[in-house]
Amino acid sequence: MIAFMFLSMGKYAALSGDAAAAQQLMQAFPATLQAVFGMTGLDLGTIQGYYGICFIFIAVMLAIHAGMLGADLISKEERDKTAEFLYVKPRERAYLLTMKLIAGVLILLAIFVVTALSTYASIAMVNNGSVPVSDLVTFSLALLLVQALFYCAGAFFASVLTHPKQATMYVSILVFVFYIADVLQGLSDNFSWLKQVTPFSYFNARDILADGHLNLGYVAITASVTVVLLIVTYIGYTRRDFKI
Repeated sequence: MIAFMFLSMGKYAALSGDAAAAQQLMQAFPATLQAVFGMTGLDLGTIQGYYGICFIFIAVMLAIHAGMLGADLISKEERDKTAEFLYVKPRERAYLLTMKLIAGVLILLAIFVVTALSTYASIAMVNNGSVPVSDLVTFSLALLLVQALFYCAGAFFASVLTHPKQATMYVSILVFVFYIADVLQGLSDNFSWLKQVTPFSYFNARDILADGHLNLGYVAITASVTVVLLIVTYIGYTRRDFKI
């Protein structure tokens, strides 16, 4: 994440020298390419607009990491053949699951802090020390929600699947499908309904910069789905048979 942020912002230093030319260059790209790279409706000549282009890739990377982490924490005992060692301990499964999830949350927070600090530092480096703190806070809140959602999705897959080792594959596919749905809804009005089903569209950089805040309805949907996934994870994990 550190490398990504500093390399990405390093390109902004070159583009910001001629903002008008940079914007014309972006508009010259086909609409499909603009949608794929999250450029639609963003001003490449401003640091906020440029960061908005980077934001979708940051969100996707953090989503994949969070999802695979959640899945791996649950499935690793069966994968590594340590389930017999762990589950004969005098502890309830719910307690063990809680400890696993807390450990994962600490890892997610570490990645989040590194991402936030490297974002702040890289923007300050290329923007003469000026950082749009308010916008970055809003973007950071969106990233936290995305991380939480896919973390619980990964744990959900690992707790309910007959073969939990496949959970990382399923959560990766889920991230990819949601990303493609976000691209499609930005391409045509015929796919505008997809905005209601993909979290990457809930926290679209263009909308965040235009409104100055997150859509509370989408925040509520994301939080609700996250909680439901977490509840089902506990139910599935405490009831299913382990493959030893």
